[in-house]
Amino acid sequence: MLLVALFYAVFTPVTTILGNHLAEDLHWNEYLVTGLNMALNLSTEYLYDRFVVFRGTIDTNKRAQREGKEN
Repeated sequence: MLLVALFYAVFTPVTTILGNHLAEDLHWNEYLVTGLNMALNLSTEYLYDRFVVFRGTIDTNKRAQREGKEN
């Protein structure tokens, strides 16, 4: 969970500052900014969780290893 907290320690301030810049300074639609923020969170958190948080624990049981060798 510490790795996830580190992700949000970076993600939250960056997207808050970027979102404020887009919505207030550049006058983008607030719903568009929120949607972009949500899409960015979905994609970056998935990649971070997949390749950083769970990098050594995916497909480690015997069944997954056996099926991987068959392909």
